[in-house]
Amino acid sequence: MFRKLVVVGLLCAAMGARAGFFSGNELVKDMREWEKHERKDLSASSLVAGNFMGYVAGVADVYDELSVCLPESATVRQMSTIVARFLNENPARLAEPADVLVADALKKAFPCNKK
Repeated sequence: MFRKLVVVGLLCAAMGARAGFFSGNELVKDMREWEKHERKDLSASSLVAGNFMGYVAGVADVYDELSVCLPESATVRQMSTIVARFLNENPARLAEPADVLVADALKKAFPCNKK
């Protein structure tokens, strides 16, 4: 089930190229469904929860090794948890573009230690 959720989310993210036009406020709506899904709430929309995970994975792919250095062991679920915590802790930033918020959350958790 989890694998299907990730695949659906990745497909949705690929179909809805909305980076830059998608704010943190809109991402939080998807995140709330993902949080419900994580709690095994049967009212959660798996499609919307997967969209959140897919969006996070897509942004992570773009920023990996540019300003975010993801460990090989990092999972989409782990990255989604990090982003959800960041969004919940920074409500004043939700008007910013969603991709910027996801990147900032991942940079904070997985900084690149360039020498």
